Order: sequence, then C-alpha cells, then structure tokens
Amino acid sequence: MLSLLGWVFGLAAAVCATVVTAAVNEPNLHIAACGIVTLAIVVVAIWDHQRLRNAGAPTLAIASSTARYLGLVWAWGALAVLAIYTAVLGKTWPEWWQFFLGFAFAAAFSLAFSMLLDRDRAAGRSDPVLIKAGRILVQVQIVGMAVGIASLFIDHKFPHDVTHADWAGNNILFFGALAIAAISLDALRSPAHM
Repeated sequence: MLSLLGWVFGLAAAVCATVVTAAVNEPNLHIAACGIVTLAIVVVAIWDHQRLRNAGAPTLAIASSTARYLGLVWAWGALAVLAIYTAVLGKTWPEWWQFFLGFAFAAAFSLAFSMLLDRDRAAGRSDPVLIKAGRILVQVQIVGMAVGIASLFIDHKFPHDVTHADWAGNNILFFGALAIAAISLDALRSPAHM
C-alpha cells in the first residue's frame, strides 16, 4: 500500500498530466495521457490486490484496497475535469460541473468505505454484510461503466475533436470507466467471505 504522500503525489502527477495535455488542445495527446494515467493506476491496483492475496490478507484488506484505488480513479476524474473546465479550456462545457460532482461524490464514498473497512479490520471485526455490499457496489460499477462506455460510442462522443467542448471530459470519462471496470473485475477474483 502506498503512503499518503505517495497517494497525493501520484494523484497530483496524474491530474497535471491530464490538464497539461488538455491545454495544448491536441486530443490524441490527451487520449494518450488519460490512457497512461489510468493504466498506471490499474497496474498498481492489481499488483496490490495480488500482493495482498499472496500474503493471505483478509478479505477486508483486499476490499479496502479496491475501494481506495477506485477512489483514486474517481478523484483523478473529478480534479481533472474541475481544472480543465475552470482554468484551461476556453470553450465551456455546460455539464462539466455535473460530472465533477458525480466523480467527487464517488471518490469520497469510495475512500470513506475503505476507511470503514480498515476500521473494522483494525478492531478485529469482520462484517459479511459489509463485504457483500462492497461486492454488489463493485458489480454495479462494472455495469455502469459498461453502459457509460457504450453510450460514448453510441452517441459518437468518443473520440471527439477540439471543436466539441466536451472532448477532454469524454476522454477522462472513457479511460476512467475502463480503469474502474478493470480494478473492479480484478477485485471480484477475491473470495466473497473470509
């Protein structure tokens, strides 16, 4: 597990890479940045899951790790959308704030859920209902991300060129959805009960 400083540095670097590449108004460069950022988060999340499994960690530890990495992806999306649509792009995307609020809420919820799981584990408790609820939330996110990705293609919103105000937001949404789905699918490989 990364230290708090590592998390903050990683999140700041991810947001900066996403914002800087949006500032140059080059969609392909922005797509590459979003892809690299989310791939890095997914690789570290899967590595952490595998490390925990190999160490025989309890299900609560794996679930907490999953929630933290999901929170990291959501936080990256929220902060990148906020920075891009308030300080970088000249074109205004009217719906940016709705995506920001949704991503920020999902990040806060994921991180709070992770802390709840950590607190139970530290107290020596294991709540099967909490673990089951977490698995259901992960499954719901997988379905939601699949629908989100499909809708981007159905509505011809990904990829978009810079003439569309939502081009950067759609890149973030697409790659964020892929990352959420990948981390969630990997998490489901863990047993449902301890």
